[in-house]
Amino acid sequence: MTTSVPREVTRQAASWVVQLRSADRSAGTDCEFADWLRASPVHVAEYLLAVEVWQALAHVDLDRSTSSESLIDEARRFGATALPITPAPVTSRPARGRWLSARTALGAIVAVLGTFTWMSWERPAVIDLATGIGEQRSAVLPDRSIVELNTRSEIRVIYSASQRRIELVRGEAFFQVAKNPARPFVVFTDLATATAVGTRFSVYRASRGTIVTVEEGRVLVSDIRPTTRPGEQTRLIQSVEVDPGTQAEAQPSRPVQTHRADLQRSLAWRERRLVFDGTPLAQVIEEFNRYNSVTLLLMDTRLSDRRISGVFDANDPESLIDFLVKVDRIPVNRSDQRAIRIGEGGP
Repeated sequence: MTTSVPREVTRQAASWVVQLRSADRSAGTDCEFADWLRASPVHVAEYLLAVEVWQALAHVDLDRSTSSESLIDEARRFGATALPITPAPVTSRPARGRWLSARTALGAIVAVLGTFTWMSWERPAVIDLATGIGEQRSAVLPDRSIVELNTRSEIRVIYSASQRRIELVRGEAFFQVAKNPARPFVVFTDLATATAVGTRFSVYRASRGTIVTVEEGRVLVSDIRPTTRPGEQTRLIQSVEVDPGTQAEAQPSRPVQTHRADLQRSLAWRERRLVFDGTPLAQVIEEFNRYNSVTLLLMDTRLSDRRISGVFDANDPESLIDFLVKVDRIPVNRSDQRAIRIGEGGP
């Protein structure tokens, strides 16, 4: 059985062959090409056929001395297997006297998308991911690393041929890093960098500093400072290698501090839980406010250091309020629908 390919798809495929070989091709062109490929397996097949014609005209290789297996090997050499894409099966059809088999089509998809991945790393593209109040999100990055974003968080992904750069603009993220020693995976905040090769760790851009928690592998944490040198924005002050089960904290005007971490408590947010063990009330309130639209306000500053221990649902601030009222006898004012005032009696 054969299928008819729209003439427009064939025209688009030929156009892409020309555009991708243009000297003034932009990074936006590469992104548009990737989107076009992912839209349909037919697009991939048609593009490959257009490439065949181009190569035949350029090299007069009518005998097809280049096999599909060599195309796949070449694609893998450029890192095609790192793409988070599962190709759909391609329906076979006659193609200039030859059949495009499902196996060849699969190899072709890997080859074409692998070449695109290599081009994208040579021409870095920016990917922005963000979450709102109470929202959490997971994503697979171009190198098959996995990121989990906590509530009110944002990252900027900038991959190049030499480095996998992640800028944590705000909030908190957990990373499961795909191994690639040749291209370090570096997370940047305003106060520190965290460099890893094949590991699992979180980075939290908190109000008091940057906190890096390592679950598996090792992470090199470096604090950074502004610099007045022309062309330089930051400079490294100190680097500390952080082992599994350890937490590093970078704060303004002090070296990076490390200590043993309670991983169950530090990473409980991934299950939408907040775990506190002797945590100051001011810090507890700050955490709850990240997850909820109703703001908790601490009106009595004398309560800031009151120690709180317990396990709470991140999206249930009332559970904390009930705890404070019943256990610690702290007055609470709920008269404002948008805010709950802690340490202030009701009307």
